Amino acid sequence: MEIRFSTGIWVFGAGVERFAPTGYKPARPIVELIKEAGRVEGLQGLEFHYPTEVNEENVKQVKDALSTANLKAVAIAPVLSQEAQWARGALSALDESTRRRAVERCKKAIDIARELGAEILIIWPGREGFDFPFTTDYRKLWNNYVSSIKEVAEYGPEIKVALEYKIEDPSSYLLHGSAARALTTILELRMQGIKNVGINVEFAHAKLAKEYVPEAIVLISRYNALYHLHLNDIFTEVDLDLFPASVHLLEFAELLYWLKETNYSGWFGLDLFPRYLDAAEMVRQSIENVRAIYRALESIGWERIRKVIDSNNPIEAQKLIRELLR
Repeated sequence: MEIRFSTGIWVFGAGVERFAPTGYKPARPIVELIKEAGRVEGLQGLEFHYPTEVNEENVKQVKDALSTANLKAVAIAPVLSQEAQWARGALSALDESTRRRAVERCKKAIDIARELGAEILIIWPGREGFDFPFTTDYRKLWNNYVSSIKEVAEYGPEIKVALEYKIEDPSSYLLHGSAARALTTILELRMQGIKNVGINVEFAHAKLAKEYVPEAIVLISRYNALYHLHLNDIFTEVDLDLFPASVHLLEFAELLYWLKETNYSGWFGLDLFPRYLDAAEMVRQSIENVRAIYRALESIGWERIRKVIDSNNPIEAQKLIRELLR
């Protein structure tokens, strides 16, 4: 399995969050951020938000900077959550003018993806849901959302539209709270002839959904719907985008095994939040974490791991885990 690493350009940014509204670091021009990313050994691609990080005004500048840094544009993610206009929904908004603005933003993001040569559009439906009981016609909510995704996917049939599920936040209850719920939309669209919608699995979001990520990956892969990965980690209920495998080490090891077993050929995206850490070093250490686990699996041997799993024997599995930790 070829492992190609990408990360979000936001990882190198100021680090603005609700507890640090001015960020942890000074804001810098996008070209400087791309230049810094280009110095990270093993990093091959970058992901961008539209229109906050890349847009019609700076796309030529971004394209030139990527070429200079020998990096590929991997994915574009339209911003559909972090503005007041999306407070009550974007692609699922019950207000039709708001929904139309959200769809048009996604289409413009596809135009940017085409110009940069990016193959993926990531839709994080963080406002596609509701906040309070007895406030929403759920039939209309779902109809609006599925219709919007369909229109976006039809606009860019050559682009992989990757839905990134999360159980809650910023909206109190989100339509796509798990892999299975996201798959319902994908399968419904396939019945309508739409074949370019899949899933971006973010490890931390899957853990918030109480999923065991290796199993979720296999479920998604049954439907050929695994389009992208956002690797990171999490302790309990707060999505802080930690180093991959820094908490759930064994789960990451089994995740890598099943990615190989299901013939995953996409990018290994790193969605991290350095806060006070050096961003380039956090990306570098994240890459090394993934590589080290993969090497450990290789040293044991894929056939040996497969035999232990096929034996369905917890005792043999414990021996395998100790071998992995040597």
